[in-house]
Formats: sequence, structure tokens, C-alpha cells
Amino acid sequence: MAMTLIGLDPTTLTLATSVPAFRLGSASGYDDPIEGYKEYVYGSSVGVQTAGQVCVEGAAGVYTPVTTALSAPGQVGGHGTRVGVAQAAATAGQFCWYQVYGRCAALTAGAVAVGTRVNTTATAGAIDDDGTAGVRPILGAVWKTLVGSAIVGADCRLSYPTIGLTI
Repeated sequence: MAMTLIGLDPTTLTLATSVPAFRLGSASGYDDPIEGYKEYVYGSSVGVQTAGQVCVEGAAGVYTPVTTALSAPGQVGGHGTRVGVAQAAATAGQFCWYQVYGRCAALTAGAVAVGTRVNTTATAGAIDDDGTAGVRPILGAVWKTLVGSAIVGADCRLSYPTIGLTI
């Protein structure tokens, strides 16, 4: 089975650039013959980020690694804010893709069990399933394989994730 491209060259997904290659907010995807359909949104990094960090979308397509404080009500990443997983390491002001649908590798703050709700943590860009009071769930993201420690795990499934209400 051949890979079907929908306006995106998957070899450029892990590249961050200083000059935008697409309009911010552009969405594109491709159908991987092994991992299935994946979709991405083009954005800009607010600060330093690593590939796999979970980020929230701010004004004008700018993404910031999510934290519990950043996703509090009234903050840039409050309830209903779109979430994406960074595909490239980037510095402030660089442009890259953020995954919003399909199987991906996302950063965890600790062990994550299969099929559990994941939530924000105090660690920038890292998610967990601890359900600590005051954290916010990331709706539309679920883990499909047990992860035993804080790593960039390769089996998170995204379905257009957003920030939920405080646990």
C-alpha cells in the first residue's frame, strides 16, 4: 500500500524553520500505510520546545508547551483550547507542525496506563494520568500502550484534543 499525501510531505514534519513555509493555522495530513491517518496544524513556537511536547494553541497560531498553570481558566490555554504535539525541536519564533489526530509520540511526566485519561502537569509539555486535584484533562488524547516512566512515548492516540475543565 502506498502512502497517500494530502498537501504534506511527511519528511518535513520534524523540521523547524525561521521563515514560515505555510500560513499559520494551515491543516494537512497523510495516510501512513502502517500507523493510519495523521493530521497536523502549522504553528509557531513561543519558546524552546522539544519534539513530543504537548502544546496549547494561543493567539495567531502560536503554541506553548502546556502546564497546569497555563491551562487555568482565563489563561491562554484555558478550557476548550486546541492541543497539539510538537513534531520538531524549535526555539522561540520558529515554525513547525503540531499533530492533532492519529497515533503519535508524546512526552509523559511519569508512568501512564493503557486507556486512561491524560492530564496536564506542572512539567512544561508533559502529560500524565495521575488525576491530581487541580489539573486539567486533555480531552481527545488516550494512551494505548503502558509507559513505565517519563519518556516520549510512541503510542498516544489523538482525536483533535482540547483542554478540559479542572479535575
